[in-house]
This record gives sequence, C-alpha cells and structure tokens, in this order.
Amino acid sequence: MIEPKQIIRSNRKTIALVVNTNGELIVRAPHITSTMEINSFVAEKQGWISKKMKSVATFDEKYSSITMSTGDVVPFAGEDYIVELCETQEVVFDGKVIKLPISEQSKDVLIEYLKKQALFIISDRVERYSKLMGVQATSIKITDAKHRWGSCSQNNSLNFAWRLVMCPISVIDYVVVHELSHIDYKNHSKQFWVRVRTVLPMYELEQNWLKNNRKIIEII
Repeated sequence: MIEPKQIIRSNRKTIALVVNTNGELIVRAPHITSTMEINSFVAEKQGWISKKMKSVATFDEKYSSITMSTGDVVPFAGEDYIVELCETQEVVFDGKVIKLPISEQSKDVLIEYLKKQALFIISDRVERYSKLMGVQATSIKITDAKHRWGSCSQNNSLNFAWRLVMCPISVIDYVVVHELSHIDYKNHSKQFWVRVRTVLPMYELEQNWLKNNRKIIEII
C-alpha cells in the first residue's frame, strides 16, 4: 500500500489527499480523526493515489529541464511545442514545432521571445478583466520571479512572472483576476475570495493546476 509521507491535522472537517510535485502523498485530516480512519481512507483511495503519482512522474519526464536540444518540449499558453534547432535567425512557430537558431544564445533567444509574448498576452487579459471588474492597474510589469506568479503593490502596480505564459490561458486568467482583486482587497480575506469567485466561479480548478504543476516554473 502507498503510505502517506506526512499527515497534517487541522480544524478541517474532512480528510483530503494531496500528491505533491515530488510525488509524495500528503494527508490533511481533522484533529479528531484517528490513525485507523486515515489508514482506511488511504487504503480505499489507492487507485486514485497511484494514478495521481503516475501523472506527476509523466510531468517530470515530459517537462525535464530544457537543455536547448532538438526534441525538448516547451509549453506555451497551454500547448506543447517541440524544439527544433535549425538555420533561422528568429523564433518561428511551425505547427507544433518551435524553431530556434543554432547558437550558444538559443536559450536566451527563446526566453526573450517568451517574455515578449507574456507581456502581450497578459496585458490583453488584464485589460479584458479590468473592464469586467471595474478596476484599473497603474502599470503592468513582467518579471523573472520564480517564487510567485503575480503580485499587486500598494499603488496597484501588477507584476507577473513571464513563465506564466507557459500555463494554459485559463490559468493565466486566474492569476490575472487574483491580482486585480487585490486592487480592492490587499489581503486574502473572505471578501477577496468572494470577488475572485464572482468573476471565475470555478477558480479552484486553476488554483489546483498551479499547485499540481508547480515545477513548470523551473524548467527554463
């Protein structure tokens, strides 16, 4: 039986299972739940746990660190593109292939391209949701952050990690709405989450995607 790496008890009302990005099983349980009950629940969910762990392993295999070799997989706006190094002077998308110049600077060329695309795509989403939510950011900045996807300053300036552009559009939308909501609520209060849900009723799906695919921020 696959056993939990860690059991975290809290005031929650139900047992929850989480497979983290390292493929480890974490159990979250109420304080009053006995170890026997937890073990029984884990035993009952072995099929789900096994499937989840395999998906994590597949993610690691699919998105190993980009070495800038032909055959590398680069995620972009929710789609996967295969790297092909060839005689080109710029980044070219050809179907599901992303063509890059044969050069020691190939990785830098790709990163600069993704940064420009991030600014274009994220700015468009910010404009769209700003109108919908009736808020206005003072500025939008694309950063090299690896520890947070986005942030909102006290003067309502929004920062977004350029690596966010490797995520699906729905996930980008969630991060955008999250930060725009901070314009009115500089916290994660109940009112803040109500605001997010008003715009994105199923935001937990994107929130969980970010938790389960956290390693995507480390591949390049």
